[in-house]
Amino acid sequence: MSERMTNILGYLTLAAILVAIWILFGEDPSRDQGGRGEPTFAGLADRINETAKVTLTKNGDVVALLRNGDSWSVAERFGYKANSDKIRSFLRGFAVSKRREPKTANAERFAKLGLADDATRVQLADDTGGILIDFEMGTRIDNGRSLTFIFQPTDTRAWLVSGLEAAPLNPQEWLDTKLETIAESRIRSISLDDVTLARALGETAYSVDGLKDKEKMAAAFRRAEPARTLRSLSFEDIMQTANPLADPAGEVEVVTHDGLKLTLILFEIDDATWMQVTATHDPALLNEGAAGQLPEAPADGAAEAADINARVRGWLFKLSSFDADILKQNRVDFVESTEPNAPAS
Repeated sequence: MSERMTNILGYLTLAAILVAIWILFGEDPSRDQGGRGEPTFAGLADRINETAKVTLTKNGDVVALLRNGDSWSVAERFGYKANSDKIRSFLRGFAVSKRREPKTANAERFAKLGLADDATRVQLADDTGGILIDFEMGTRIDNGRSLTFIFQPTDTRAWLVSGLEAAPLNPQEWLDTKLETIAESRIRSISLDDVTLARALGETAYSVDGLKDKEKMAAAFRRAEPARTLRSLSFEDIMQTANPLADPAGEVEVVTHDGLKLTLILFEIDDATWMQVTATHDPALLNEGAAGQLPEAPADGAAEAADINARVRGWLFKLSSFDADILKQNRVDFVESTEPNAPAS
């Protein structure tokens, strides 16, 4: 065989190898799907703010997040307020996502990438119902770089892409679980079951009301535990009901120096503690906060109470087990006996 023919055969062999590599790892030139380093969702960055509905579907479970103006709600939680910051961060991930590596085009191998039965279908729609993106999200690589396997019907193969955040199918994880925040300086007293923890204006430590002979108060940090829980009141889940089908299991009352009173009625439902919240305002207490001693207090306490009631009316809120244990304490948890050989409280 001549040297010329040998070279020709060599070039043909090399070309065949390159074609095979292109088929295995490249992109179908008939589809405008982009390449490494290019946006995962072409053109989405310019339209991401048009998103009015996010739908996540997996194995029959569905989570729908709905936008109304600047706020979001969770459809599967009766339209309760969603964590808008979390959703905005989630959407931003689609806008900045980049293609990292092309993967298999063989659908039979998608299961290894979490893109078969375990895939999460993600749809973003605008306020007319028009679909902005619709794709399958698979396994995430937890290495601090937010890498995720995905497949879009417009692509020829699966891709490993960057920038995407987790898409939980639990509606609870999308809720805005912050219920109310009360500045520490405002709290005057907290009543739990058979004990009241109180302090004068300007004091930091709480005292046990009605301390008896041969009793002493528990450590200050123990007496402050309820305040730490209540000054930033949060919850894990919600239930829409105005009349719980259960007897109250306890009551907690928080009173501020400027007259706000929060009442929490506790219920034990399905092995969890739920609370019903109401707010009132007592203007008679407002004078204690005069002369600038309560700068965190609202200018209109009655309006604050009305706003709280508007947000909590008709809902039950599920407490974490940790918070529930703190709020279900009673007097023996805050006092110690000084009598010899007295049983520990």
